[in-house]
This record gives sequence, C-alpha cells and structure tokens, in this order.
Amino acid sequence: MSDTNETQTRAQSPAARPGKAPTTIRQKIFDAIGWLAFALLVPPALSMLGLPKLQELVSGELGAWGSPFALIMYFYALLFLRVFFGTDQRYFPVILGYLVSFLCFSNSLDIGVMVWFRDALHKIPALSYDALSFAVGVIAVFLGNALSRARKAGAVVDLIVLVLLPAVGLFVAGLYLPPLLGL
Repeated sequence: MSDTNETQTRAQSPAARPGKAPTTIRQKIFDAIGWLAFALLVPPALSMLGLPKLQELVSGELGAWGSPFALIMYFYALLFLRVFFGTDQRYFPVILGYLVSFLCFSNSLDIGVMVWFRDALHKIPALSYDALSFAVGVIAVFLGNALSRARKAGAVVDLIVLVLLPAVGLFVAGLYLPPLLGL
C-alpha cells in the first residue's frame, strides 16, 4: 500500500507535471532583470512623445553611452541574459521577436548602420510614424517572450504572430491612427 501512495504523491507533485519545469531562484532573478530592461526604453519613448527631458538628462550624464541607440543595445543585452538564464522554453520566437523589434526600432530611432532602412520605410507615409514603430517593436518583444513559453506553438505560428501580425498592424495603424490622434 505504501508503494501506491508514493507513486500517487510523485505524480501529483509540481515537478512531475509534464511541460512544467520547476523554476529556480536564478531563473526568477534573470526573469526580473529581463523585465527591468524595459525601463531602458522609457527615455527614448518619452522623447518620441514630445517629452525629451529624461533622454537629454541620460545623454548629458552618460554622453554617447546614454544615446537612444546605446539604451536599445543595453535593453537587448539584458534581455539576452533573461533568455539564456531565465525561464524561456523556446529560443526561436524570442530571437525572431528581437529581430522584428530591432527593425521597428531602426525605423523609429536614428541607428547609424540602419539609416538606409529608415529612409526607405519613411518614404511610405503609413510607416513614417516613429512612435508607432517603437510601440510595435516593444509589442514584438512581448509577443516573442510570451511565445517562448508556448511549447506546442510551431515555427509557422511564430512567423505569423511575430512577423506578419506586427507588420500588418504597423501598416494599418499608420494608415488609420495618425488622423485620429491628430498627427
């Protein structure tokens, strides 16, 4: 009888549930670091919304190390720490989300090597709104992180949710939101 009770106890424990790995303190710490990385996006975001004081303060104190491009790079560095040491299950959606978000950030910020990309997209009126591109970039990171936990989602779902959905969303938002917001 004791063998039966032990088997039932093991099957009911959280560690024995399929698809749910136990979370360690290290993973929780790096997940928190990843979420705190989003604070680095606040100065460029506020600057795009017409409130440049925080970005000017950061740039003034840190020089080139506090530029919007540098803050984006720090953001990605902290997020990569979260990916490799946190609780992410799948890497493809995270990397894809980062790629799409980098393209969106390149469209919204002056990133030296990506000026050709920004110039090309800004010729299309619906894609010339920096704040919308920035917001879609942040959403792409969130979606990539969310999909990294979905073990059953495949590459097709990742591509639809992380490439097609943000691209169409950015284009449609660029068409319809600026007149509504008075931009």
